[in-house]
Amino acid sequence: MANDLQKSIPLPKDAILLTTAQEWAANWNKHGASYLSENALKAFLIPQEDIKGIIDNDKTFHIRGYLGLEKLENGTFEPHMMVVGVDKDKVNDIIDYNPTAKKNYFIYDFSEPCPNTCNKIEPFINK
Repeated sequence: MANDLQKSIPLPKDAILLTTAQEWAANWNKHGASYLSENALKAFLIPQEDIKGIIDNDKTFHIRGYLGLEKLENGTFEPHMMVVGVDKDKVNDIIDYNPTAKKNYFIYDFSEPCPNTCNKIEPFINK
């Protein structure tokens, strides 16, 4: 039923379903160490509109990021950073896909990893 409820809500740009986030997080937990041993992953580009989507509500006091791996059709993985709002006690993620609510609280996907979107100047890039 939760999946049906989630699918009935139009998702904002870069938001993903909870079931997708759970799958990607499970892939990270299972394959993250081997992924990092074979791939350079340095950072993620985080669009301003996604941060606004998380913090522009009355419940979010903090932001939490989760790492995930999406398994592609060719069997390789693509890294993702998934971000959610967190309550004032820094304990509970705020995720709520509710078609009758005035506000919904989504999981946002930052899928622009570095390399590909790396900074080109110091201090984080060695010349």
